[in-house]
Amino acid sequence: MKKFGKNIKLFLIDGDVNGRWICELSNWTGKAYKIPRNLVKECADREELQKSGVYFLFGMQEDGKPLIYIGESEVIYTRLLQHLTTKDYWNECIVFISKDEYLNKAHIKYLEHRFYSSAKEANRYVIKNDTVPTKSNVSEGEEAELEEFIYNAKILIGTLGHKAFEPVARTIDTKETLFYFERKKGERGKGVGIPTSEGFVLFKGAFVAPDLLGSANQWVEDLRNKHKDKIKNNITTEDILFSSPSAASAFLCGGSSNGLVEWKTADGIELKQMQG
Repeated sequence: MKKFGKNIKLFLIDGDVNGRWICELSNWTGKAYKIPRNLVKECADREELQKSGVYFLFGMQEDGKPLIYIGESEVIYTRLLQHLTTKDYWNECIVFISKDEYLNKAHIKYLEHRFYSSAKEANRYVIKNDTVPTKSNVSEGEEAELEEFIYNAKILIGTLGHKAFEPVARTIDTKETLFYFERKKGERGKGVGIPTSEGFVLFKGAFVAPDLLGSANQWVEDLRNKHKDKIKNNITTEDILFSSPSAASAFLCGGSSNGLVEWKTADGIELKQMQG
């Protein structure tokens, strides 16, 4: 399937990268506002934010895990004001409205549910919603338009710095090269992964060496502790994103590792040779 480029228009409302942004995609009726928490009240005069739409509150836990709350409202600005006094964990919001006032209550409830489901499936952010949003019934034609809205909104959310709806491991092309790690016939780790634009993804089902090597640095132990909830009986239970191939292989073997050398194709070609 041929991929087409996208033209994105950004406008800094306050003339400051740390201020409010408006983000638009060419040939699309949707529109995004990126608003820091401390500037929400500055949006009182933005008539577009008096419309219905969906919004996302972003924050960070003390342990560094990103947070997201997904909501909808028939009057976005009023709802954001409420969240200023009821939710203290967020520091930025992204709002989506329709420039042609297309979105009604059923539409935004549908969008809220679909975005929640996508965030749950991607499993990148801690979701702060207390309950699963109800999915409203829409016609077949409306569903097609709303799914297109979701597709475009995800592009803009990613552009604005949040990959909450993108799975760690994308769908792999059958022609794409996979890389394999195995040390000491698998006794000290064994797994399959692939380099991505964010680092290196280790696929679920990998075997993690049960103990750390005596030469292991503190950061290797920290890696193990960070992802311990994704390991059961020394087997990884989900895809894990690492900052580098070496971090992924060190995680598996429990000690220092040069991932560029130890990750190899099925034919035994080292990663550094493939990338070189």
